[in-house]
Amino acid sequence: MALDAVDEPGRRSGEALVREVTAVAAQATILRRVLLGWVRGRGLPPELAADLELAAYEAMANVVDHAYPDGTHGTMTVTARHDPGAIVVCVADTGRWRDGLSDPLRGRGLPLIRALAPEVTVTSTSTGTTVTMTWPWKAA
Repeated sequence: MALDAVDEPGRRSGEALVREVTAVAAQATILRRVLLGWVRGRGLPPELAADLELAAYEAMANVVDHAYPDGTHGTMTVTARHDPGAIVVCVADTGRWRDGLSDPLRGRGLPLIRALAPEVTVTSTSTGTTVTMTWPWKAA
């Protein structure tokens, strides 16, 4: 499931971004750029766009690091939409949560996401985890 780095998401106001990729670091990096292009197409202020980009990338990195057993790769799906009054980004996987807190240098991802996004929900089930991040915003 390779992501085409030059794929330009739609720029019409109501068009959502939906991408499913292999949950590896290289794909997360490409998807981060695609998401930023989608965000810029909405006209968000640069500070808000930067917060959204970093929070979403951290959620993608968590999928890469925690969703699938070592040596295996599943998928991650990123969706972004502009709802009335808000930008909503979801990062989902089909793995099982694996806590990396045994390493004292780990475990900062969710606190960072929560610091950057005003509203965050984490839903973890036997079929995967979804992180939903919401930023209030109305287009000018």
